[in-house]
Amino acid sequence: MIAGGGTGGHLFPALAVAEVFQERDPENRVLFVGSRRGLEATVLSREGYAFQAIEAASLKGKSLWGKFRSLAAVPRSLVQSWLLIRSFKPDLVLGVGGYASGPVVLTAWAMGVKTAVQEQNAFPGLSNRILGKGVDRVFISFAGSDRHFPRGKAILTGNPVRKMIRQNKGVERKEPHGQFTLLVFGGSQGAHHLNEAMGEALLHLGELKDRLRVIHQTGQKDFNEVQQAYQGEGVKAEVWPFIYDMDRAYAAADLILCRAGATTLFEVMAVGKPAILVPYPYAANDHQTLNAKTLADAGAAWMIPNGDLTGAYLGGILRELSGDPGRLKAMGDRAAALARPDAARTIVNSCYELVGHG
Repeated sequence: MIAGGGTGGHLFPALAVAEVFQERDPENRVLFVGSRRGLEATVLSREGYAFQAIEAASLKGKSLWGKFRSLAAVPRSLVQSWLLIRSFKPDLVLGVGGYASGPVVLTAWAMGVKTAVQEQNAFPGLSNRILGKGVDRVFISFAGSDRHFPRGKAILTGNPVRKMIRQNKGVERKEPHGQFTLLVFGGSQGAHHLNEAMGEALLHLGELKDRLRVIHQTGQKDFNEVQQAYQGEGVKAEVWPFIYDMDRAYAAADLILCRAGATTLFEVMAVGKPAILVPYPYAANDHQTLNAKTLADAGAAWMIPNGDLTGAYLGGILRELSGDPGRLKAMGDRAAALARPDAARTIVNSCYELVGHG
């Protein structure tokens, strides 16, 4: 049983683990448990996985009344988790973060089921820091994260990346000579500041504007505005609220402009592409900046603090990098060197050991 989700940052590594579980033995059964409001409610049906929802809710960013309602849902989510675990009878429950993860993992632990959590970020989230004290194993993505968990419990695996993205790394690109392709996205829900800055940057591209192609995931709220900005400036662009075929988008990109969630960064490393990283400044414990520094310090990415991102600044960087293919290749090679392509397999092997099937 895989518990959690809410955003792509939690869900996509979980899908990578599920893929390896079923590759290892087609008879293996995987049940995802999450929220009806999370991304899992739409993505999992497309991927063919079983999904059950519980009524867990987040406390973050809520009013006092909203927090009270979320807390009031806890007993119900624990009962729902108990019923699902009793019915499905999992050998192991893996929590991947997100507010649906806590009740399920906690209930499984209380019922004596083997449990583990997978932490994507350099600074672990509060839920995983709490759950990590009781679960049997913790899978971490960044070196140094183990200091937040009991000694000997954490295993450095890297963050799992979906097979379709890893396998599409070497896809041959057939594009017009001289065209430069930029992939822009801010996570599964979009990033308003990135969307705004990219729209303003169109005014500062110079000659790059005539040979630029953009693939842009906007999120639902900014879709129309961003699409109109490209049309108004005559820039060739594919604009989507959400991109399901991220493997093709990555393969087409010469450069990536994105936030610095751990799942995004490990996908960038897996495909070996250069990136401009703009960490989300309100992430808990500023973990996106810690994530981004891993690539920036290795020369694999250019990091821009969120407050420094303006259209003029971004336009200048895009002109500079697009005119230096040697530098872009070096950045991509350094990103690839940081990748951990066996992360999902390492997690699955460890899970087998936990339940005595090593």
